[in-house]
Amino acid sequence: MPMFAYQALSRTGEELSGKMQAENTNAVAQALRTEGLRVLDIKEKRRSGFLGQDNFSDWYATQRSASTDALIFFYRQMAFMLRAGLPLAECIQLAATQVSSPRLNFALRKMHRDIEAGQSLSSALRKHPDVFSNIAINLVVAGESTGELDVIMDRLAIHLEKKSQLRKQMINAMIYPVVVILAAIGVAVFMVTMIIPKFAQFIQGRGKRLPESTQTLIDGAAFLRENGLTIIGVMIAIMILILITYKTYPGRRWIDRILLSTPVFGKLIIYGSMSQMNWASSILMRSGITIFETLKITADLIANKIYSDKLKRASESVMAGRDLASSIQHPQMPSLVTHMIAIGERTGSLDRIQQELGIYYQNLLEIGIKRLSAMLEPAMILIIGGMVGFVYYAFFQALFALAA
Repeated sequence: MPMFAYQALSRTGEELSGKMQAENTNAVAQALRTEGLRVLDIKEKRRSGFLGQDNFSDWYATQRSASTDALIFFYRQMAFMLRAGLPLAECIQLAATQVSSPRLNFALRKMHRDIEAGQSLSSALRKHPDVFSNIAINLVVAGESTGELDVIMDRLAIHLEKKSQLRKQMINAMIYPVVVILAAIGVAVFMVTMIIPKFAQFIQGRGKRLPESTQTLIDGAAFLRENGLTIIGVMIAIMILILITYKTYPGRRWIDRILLSTPVFGKLIIYGSMSQMNWASSILMRSGITIFETLKITADLIANKIYSDKLKRASESVMAGRDLASSIQHPQMPSLVTHMIAIGERTGSLDRIQQELGIYYQNLLEIGIKRLSAMLEPAMILIIGGMVGFVYYAFFQALFALAA
């Protein structure tokens, strides 16, 4: 049973303070009123257990994150139970017994206690910003006002599924190139450290002048052996510098601007950003969120700072009375998006238009990823084949020179 600290006034006006164990804050307030006290403040005291939590497992749960799959399952489950007519507190309690994520389970147990104490679902969600995103909280607020929490839970599940699908597509597209690059590095290290030194020792022991290709191979391998650690150190330093720069606001904007301008990858970033922006905006507006709030919430979802900052400025423009289409105009904003949004504003179907735009750009992203994979596979094969082929060419050139 949780412990609460309270402050109250007696009938004589004396201020009292103390501690009390109870099921929730309502029970504490009722007990104090029964004693004839006027309640001023009630706060739950944190446990003096393991680092402020009841036990080690709860502390360990707070150090982890809730997976996207666990949240999708939770939202789907909540939608089903709410449609079945179960009370909200019972839905949360049942969901806590079903989820596999320790962090989500911990949050749901805390939320159940808050809801039992009379708090709203949105208020309970706000206490766990590391689990529930800003879009989830705002959609739940809208659902509470309209009485459509089950619909909101379905929309949140769909939103996370779309987001997860995009991420998995990008990861799957990069698995093969990464594996091939690591294989190429492994082959190069093996040749430089094991094959080429023995090859060079054998050829140079014959005392003849080596062909240019063979000498280039031997000199290159010697350079890499002598300066390999320095090259690795410089590469690590550059990566650390990029990460530090990316942590700063100007640095992140600069890097994000460069990424948008890169061939192939820049288009994929644009497609992904437009898909996420339009899909999230559609869900928010269909749930009754204002355009001003929709832009602010969506800005926090977009990873690329160029688009994120533009949406934040657009929210201010919309608040000042400008239309959405002109507010989001930007050199990196596709003209199709601004034109379609302008049509949506004129026809009153902005949420549907943005939903269609989100689907359209997701399809473009999927096609772009498939094309990138198709381009990278032969490119990686050519790189490794070229490395091995050059070694063979240099080797046979040396053999022919020795035989002459």
